[in-house]
Amino acid sequence: MFDVPTVVVEQRAVPLVYTATGTVVSDERVQISSRTTAYVRTLEVREGQRVRQGQLLAHLDSQDLDARIRAATAARDQALATQADAERDAKDSATLFARGLVAEAHQRKTQLALAAATEAAIAAEAELSRTQSERQYTQIVSPVAGVVVARHRHAGDLITPGTPLLTVESDTALLFQTEVPEQRVAGIAEGDAVAVKVDAVQQSFSGEVVRRVSSGNPVTRGFEVKIALPASSGLLPGMFGRAAFTVGQRQALVVPLSALADRGGLKGVFVAGPDQKLRFRWLRTGHIVADGVLAEAGLDAGERIVERVPADMRDGDVLAAATHHG
Repeated sequence: MFDVPTVVVEQRAVPLVYTATGTVVSDERVQISSRTTAYVRTLEVREGQRVRQGQLLAHLDSQDLDARIRAATAARDQALATQADAERDAKDSATLFARGLVAEAHQRKTQLALAAATEAAIAAEAELSRTQSERQYTQIVSPVAGVVVARHRHAGDLITPGTPLLTVESDTALLFQTEVPEQRVAGIAEGDAVAVKVDAVQQSFSGEVVRRVSSGNPVTRGFEVKIALPASSGLLPGMFGRAAFTVGQRQALVVPLSALADRGGLKGVFVAGPDQKLRFRWLRTGHIVADGVLAEAGLDAGERIVERVPADMRDGDVLAAATHHG
């Protein structure tokens, strides 16, 4: 005979929860490419390696660039020399014209030549500066802190501007990406709190809906939803999980967690009959709520159960008469 408290199970309003499976993804996935044409000299990182922002990722061969810089320098020097000659000619022509020794047409011709030479010198200087600025692109650094998830090229490969070289994902700005059917998406809004459970770490996280794509997938009739996850959660992109969205309310039976017992591998509660005899009743449980767990099947409203189950309680035991109430 057990002298333990009991509680009457009643229906009450509980959150209506919709569960959707999904994957942890990075909110910052950067495909790193070259901004110049060159051969890859070395790749300094491997797939799976963690990198910091600004860390050197690859060296590009600069021999072709060095040759172009030399050619641009020579062109600039030649343009400056031509400009200097034009300045001397224009000065001499102006002096001679003032003395009446040359015609006005000759002076105009030397002035036009000087203007053209000056313009060519400015253009050559700009081309040299542009070519020299490309030298910084021979050393490719990571724009974000994260993990290298893909190497698209190898040492010795020729790459051109826009050619993907590496892909780096941030492992701090993480999202949980899932798809919600069209009949449920109307009940989900940006800013909603969502519980996300990730199987790999056997842990639940509190997230927030940050994006809800307004255009659905025409094949699955689903809408993509992304949930922000807390920083420093120990999660990695690619991990599988489940998101529990609160999409409304419904009436349900709630059982205290302390009332649940495991007998013979089955989870259930001890129900007290009119004769105070206890019967173990298997339950199909649902989501955990603030003060208990949902009893989806196995109990009826108004039944009385043991609130805190002793470890040695068995089917057929009897309640002490003084313990039953309500």
